[in-house]
Amino acid sequence: MPYTPLVTKGGSPAHYISVKAIQVEDTRVSVSERVLATGGVMLSTRLPYALLRHDVYRPLVDAFTKALAAQPANGAPVARAVKPVAPFELCYDTKSLGNNPGGYWVPNVGLALDGGSDWWMTGKNFMVDVKPGTACVAFVEMKGVEAGDGRAPAVILGGAQLEELVLDFDMEKKRLGFLRLLHYMDCSRFNFTRSA
Repeated sequence: MPYTPLVTKGGSPAHYISVKAIQVEDTRVSVSERVLATGGVMLSTRLPYALLRHDVYRPLVDAFTKALAAQPANGAPVARAVKPVAPFELCYDTKSLGNNPGGYWVPNVGLALDGGSDWWMTGKNFMVDVKPGTACVAFVEMKGVEAGDGRAPAVILGGAQLEELVLDFDMEKKRLGFLRLLHYMDCSRFNFTRSA
């Protein structure tokens, strides 16, 4: 299980991790490590999806849209955008996305973490079905927060991003371990008990 340091932010009880860079497939998103460090990256099981400050959201959405448009050359279906469903900006016709073991066939999004590990999210972790035939990218821009505002996290990863991961909060060593369950296994079928 790879580990990354847990970071404390001004006495907050929330759990933060240090993200060095964001990638969409093989392309680094044009967000600096300094921007990501300003406010940090928080984990939240209370939010259903990720919230991102404008200075992180816009570059990520632009990189994702560009990578999705380039996918047909790789054999993936041609994604057809549909009318957005609030609070999401990017929504697609599910028939045009195709499926694979990682969810919808969309570009993967990766977080380069402090400690040298990468946290990769597949369509299963950030595409949500909002109504029959429509799935949206579950990254939402924070409202009322200025770019670079250090009082707000740069990113808050929500429940959709944490789904189907085994998270080990090692509070003694101040680190977070994470393990993605294999595509044929999900948390509802995972045995968390230990034999004595």
